[in-house]
Amino acid sequence: MMEIGIDLLSEEERAILEAPYPKFSTGELSGRRDKVMAEMAAQNVDALIAAEFLFTGSAVHWLTNWPATTATVVILVPGQALHVVVEHYNHMPHAGRMITDAEVVWGERKPLEIARDLLKKINPSIKRLGIIGRLAPNEQATIAQNVDEIVDFNPTYSRLRLVKSEEEMRWMRIGALFSDMALDAMVSNVEPGITERALSAKTQAAYLPHGGAHVIEFMGVTSMANPNCCVPPQFPSTRKFQQGDVLVTEITSHFWNYPGQVLRTMTIQAEPTALYQELHAVAEEVRTKIEGALKPGCTAAEIFELSSAIEDAGFSIWDDLTHGYGGGYLAPVLGCASRPAGPLPDLTFEENMTLVVQPNIITPDARAGVQTGGLVQITADGARRLQRYPGGLIQV
Repeated sequence: MMEIGIDLLSEEERAILEAPYPKFSTGELSGRRDKVMAEMAAQNVDALIAAEFLFTGSAVHWLTNWPATTATVVILVPGQALHVVVEHYNHMPHAGRMITDAEVVWGERKPLEIARDLLKKINPSIKRLGIIGRLAPNEQATIAQNVDEIVDFNPTYSRLRLVKSEEEMRWMRIGALFSDMALDAMVSNVEPGITERALSAKTQAAYLPHGGAHVIEFMGVTSMANPNCCVPPQFPSTRKFQQGDVLVTEITSHFWNYPGQVLRTMTIQAEPTALYQELHAVAEEVRTKIEGALKPGCTAAEIFELSSAIEDAGFSIWDDLTHGYGGGYLAPVLGCASRPAGPLPDLTFEENMTLVVQPNIITPDARAGVQTGGLVQITADGARRLQRYPGGLIQV
């Protein structure tokens, strides 16, 4: 088996990884802001704020190089300097070092009110204000004083994040490798007697020293002889692994908001049973079909049609079959005929979209399931796997 480590990164990617605080170039950020302002003009939006709280969201980092901490509000008014309101005074020195081409303003423990007053000062005649982020009604009311109309800019932002730039792809490859390193650590450390919590700690230890950050390491653990878990839960338990268990895992680490995602199934000191071999064979068939069809010009509807192999085999899914990734949980989120994931999106794939293909094949009674797959990049030549960990059913 190949060794999974940071030596697999290119020189450019290693340079990003080794920077004290990595940043996107000024030209990259200017291009992003130009795209946003073009959308604002098309929608007659006079000003835009991106408001994110408690380390959630990705828009603030995408626009400024600064990940939102407790509360951060970005103010974008065409023709004016970008302003970034940072809630905590002690966060301002670091924010000032990382933020590119913007004025950093203290939020005085009332960041939305400060942002509102700045907006009024910069442009007192705002009619339509776009908002990125999740604001409660009272928060919208605070920011929208003296504004005629609020425009939900979240769908536009999500659409802008579908296609990645060349700079972004370097960061995505780092996040993908960190996720693979975590899986490698999980496979190396899982054994009878270890708890899910202890295994989670060993998994995260693979990327934390290199600047990776935790997102998930879902673990679905059950006996193959008497299964009662078809999809990984979101939190590890105190359960100890036993010989004859099967572990279904979904792992994501990110590098400054740029993630990978890898999904695998492994058996613990036992051969896979006939049922698990069959489930995994269908998962690999569906994964191969989807990855083989993904290319610029392909549609989400065409990918959905390939999922019929799941029902043809007498199975279904629980988790989503695919989703876009990098900047959020993005389109297209697809299910299958027996478990749709909502309305079928009208989406055509483009070069440099990034997508997680993750067939989670389960029995009709939802007692047993497997999962496999990972993050891929749409290239001119088709889908390119960004996850380096070898495929297949793993036997520990």
